Amino acid sequence: MDKAVIYLRVSTQQQDEELQKKDCLDYCQNHNFEVIGIYQERVSAFKEDINRPERDKVIEIAHLGQANHIVVWAFDRWIRRRDTLMEDVNTLLNLGCKLHSIKDSWFESINIDGPLGKTIKEFMLGIIGSLAEMESQRKSERIWLGKQHTKIKQGRKEKLTDKEKEEIKIIYAELKSLHKTAAEYGRRHKPKVSYGTIYNVVKPQ
Repeated sequence: MDKAVIYLRVSTQQQDEELQKKDCLDYCQNHNFEVIGIYQERVSAFKEDINRPERDKVIEIAHLGQANHIVVWAFDRWIRRRDTLMEDVNTLLNLGCKLHSIKDSWFESINIDGPLGKTIKEFMLGIIGSLAEMESQRKSERIWLGKQHTKIKQGRKEKLTDKEKEEIKIIYAELKSLHKTAAEYGRRHKPKVSYGTIYNVVKPQ
């Protein structure tokens, strides 16, 4: 019976690796693989140079010849860099160990022998890796933009000078309304300030 190890990775506390585990175990059972280990970790795959000790253990098992198969839920659970994915697949094959993806099972249906089959598989792996890289970059950009937006919202409140605060107090004394004060101050100055900022300036000490 061929021996297999299962590698599971989730990125956030909201994700549940149990779904991945069940699918991978079912796959091994259906293919008559003996599961000799399950390795899992919570870590983001799109951060550069991040430590992934469980994945390193799986690679070491392959180098030692202790397993014939590595089963993952999806190729992007293994790695999200195109070049590394292609390199890992070829390295593992040379070690007599095959990387299987539950969600990308169509990849194994490419049964063309010879150089043409190898070229097609490498091409398809390149597409899979490229899509994963693009998604990682988009996630990084969304996180960066979110942080910048937060800094802008928080920073405006911190940058008010004593003169600006005094002007806000004067406007509020005339209009007696946070909304009207914010609107009037925004009419005179840019960028505008939020109602919360107005309240923090005029609230009783």
